[in-house]
Amino acid sequence: MFNRILVPLDGSTLAERAIPHAELFARIFQSDIILLQVLDPAFSQPDSSACDPLKWQIIKTEAEIYLQGIASQIRKNLGEKPLINNEIETNRVEYCIREGRIAENIVDFAHSENIDLIIISTHGAGGFSRWNINSITQKVVSMIYLPVLIVRSYDLPQINEPIIHYNRIMLPIDGSRRAEWAMSIGTELAKWNISLNDQPINPDEKPRILLLTIIRPPEFPIPEPIPLEISQLSEQLVKISYDVVNKYLTELKGRLPVECETRIVVNTSIVSAIHDQAEQENIDLVVFCAHGHSVEFNYPYGSITRNYLDYGSKSVLIIQDTPLSQVKPSLAQIAAEKSGRR
Repeated sequence: MFNRILVPLDGSTLAERAIPHAELFARIFQSDIILLQVLDPAFSQPDSSACDPLKWQIIKTEAEIYLQGIASQIRKNLGEKPLINNEIETNRVEYCIREGRIAENIVDFAHSENIDLIIISTHGAGGFSRWNINSITQKVVSMIYLPVLIVRSYDLPQINEPIIHYNRIMLPIDGSRRAEWAMSIGTELAKWNISLNDQPINPDEKPRILLLTIIRPPEFPIPEPIPLEISQLSEQLVKISYDVVNKYLTELKGRLPVECETRIVVNTSIVSAIHDQAEQENIDLVVFCAHGHSVEFNYPYGSITRNYLDYGSKSVLIIQDTPLSQVKPSLAQIAAEKSGRR
């Protein structure tokens, strides 16, 4: 499913917060992990119009040493033997250094190296800011058209926590087949109960899936006050929808091999209800399909998924359902290609 996982790093501890999540996915799906650091002269030497060759070589050497150390620690955490003479056959953790524009190189690398999942932190060397996601991550997730796990770098792990656990996983369901695609991934994550030291997790913390559906009352383009018969019709439609959705979620729950609960919320704002439930239910991970009912191939994500990606407070896994081959290039992309930029 996820054979090759890409983790972009920049040398900061904030970017490294994606690593425990990558290790967990590697354990569950027997994945290889590829660490990538892109060195951009504009970031490395911002005050210089020309790159000093000696300084640049030092920067590259430091990046090499840094990635070697990170890769070695990940191999140890995964129970892999240390590499001997750079043996390739047993190497589940690789690293690569590229030079140039950061976001563009990450996207190009992912597509050229057959990456199945990218795990990236919301913030990196630039530190925290008022923005929920930094500019590099924003650019990458907008152009990657691959499954992506966004790790909220400001959501600090518990002290001395040996491994990341997704004890509460929320799957927003809108009734579409596309939305159901995320269920198999959520199920595999919920089934995983082996810690770093192969000790079982506390039974009280058994992973559970929350299937969530938001019912939005119908909107009518008429001025207030709403006539009584219209209000009654709206209430009737909500009740019928609630009964149908409840039956549907119950059927889904019966098909899942893990502990699961369902939740139906009536709210005029779908995005607000999802945000509220994620907070109230102490969710560890939200799993979306990139699109739901209103699929639009010209955009990487539907409006609900995009809103949570940009403004959510919990880490979010988005399963991309639109292949890059079906995406129509934007006018900006066309202009960039004509000008020789990517």
